[in-house]
Amino acid sequence: MTVQHLLFIITITGISCTLNIRNIDAEIDSTVAFQCEIDPLPYNAIITWVYRPKVHKMNGIKWLPLYANARRLTQHNQRFIVDYSGYSEQIKKYLSILTIHQLKLSDEGLYMCKSNQFQSEASLFNLTISPSMRILPKDGVIELDDIQRPINLSCIVRELSMHTIDPLRIKWYHNNREIPNSHLTENLSVHTNQATLILDIHRLSLNDSGLFKCVYDNGKASKHVRLYYTSAGK
Repeated sequence: MTVQHLLFIITITGISCTLNIRNIDAEIDSTVAFQCEIDPLPYNAIITWVYRPKVHKMNGIKWLPLYANARRLTQHNQRFIVDYSGYSEQIKKYLSILTIHQLKLSDEGLYMCKSNQFQSEASLFNLTISPSMRILPKDGVIELDDIQRPINLSCIVRELSMHTIDPLRIKWYHNNREIPNSHLTENLSVHTNQATLILDIHRLSLNDSGLFKCVYDNGKASKHVRLYYTSAGK
């Protein structure tokens, strides 16, 4: 087992850097899944996942083993899961899906899926972790049937690691125009690497319908909610 593992690591470190790499951007604490599709292989073929951290380890290791088929190769925590579904008759390929839950900044790096067959090409995924953002009560669409009532829109931003958020870098926009402080009540709370910016609209009017967008650090993270007015007769 040990000899085979070392031979595999030697093989993949020699892979050409000209291979196609899929860039994946995901928010901290979210879930990401990489799907590896490999052309038909012998029945006993092994599909292996390895990982190269963005910041190389001091001992010089470039690639760290994760899975061979669905078998864990290291004592990684349960955030990493591989679903090896074998050969798919529908797409005529072997499938292996690596899922990572509750993403951390340390998960950034290059992930590779490859079989132990010489003719097989590797699939590579370059994962970048970005700050997370959510809007309460929800993002997407909010339908309104009473335009006289008040509404609060909370934009919650969480930065990477323990980076402190600059509150001035969080902005609310309405139909692509920045909302000035004089027009809305803004309550700002800051706690280490997390901040919440609340827009308080006291009495909704038809002019308040449209797209509200929260933007952090000039687009580093953004989400939106659309207020859509529907009359009671519809």
